[in-house]
Amino acid sequence: MTSIADILLPAHVNLQLVSKTFSDALRETLARLAGDPRIGDSEAFAQAVMERNAPAIVCHGHGIVIAHGRTNAVKSLIMAAGRSQSGLRSVDGASVRLIFVAGIPRTMDSEYLRIVGTLARLCRDPALFQSLLTVAEPMKFIEILTAQESKLS
Repeated sequence: MTSIADILLPAHVNLQLVSKTFSDALRETLARLAGDPRIGDSEAFAQAVMERNAPAIVCHGHGIVIAHGRTNAVKSLIMAAGRSQSGLRSVDGASVRLIFVAGIPRTMDSEYLRIVGTLARLCRDPALFQSLLTVAEPMKFIEILTAQESKLS
């Protein structure tokens, strides 16, 4: 079983997005994956993610977006995360503070669905969501996600 810690690396977590628009923040988050050897075709991967217009997942006033691309432009599951301190308006108008970008090879649907389900459940726990908004280090951000993932397994 692939864990979040296997696919989300500290270098791929941006806890201080500077972009003012959602599409720019999505590109800024995607940029964290530049040069990762798990990506075979960066342009095709970015295009697959940007084309989806991923809707926000909002629960208890907390918004996340899990933008993803199912494409053979990636060789294995890959993920990046970005955090906006001020919040951004997603494509569907919701206020979003966390953006997750995932690349999924077409053959790995079940692992992807399990990981996305874990991320989506973050909205259900306001304390957990708040900890992701205030954590100062990328590795701690990943540790929080991993702890939640192990509780759900």
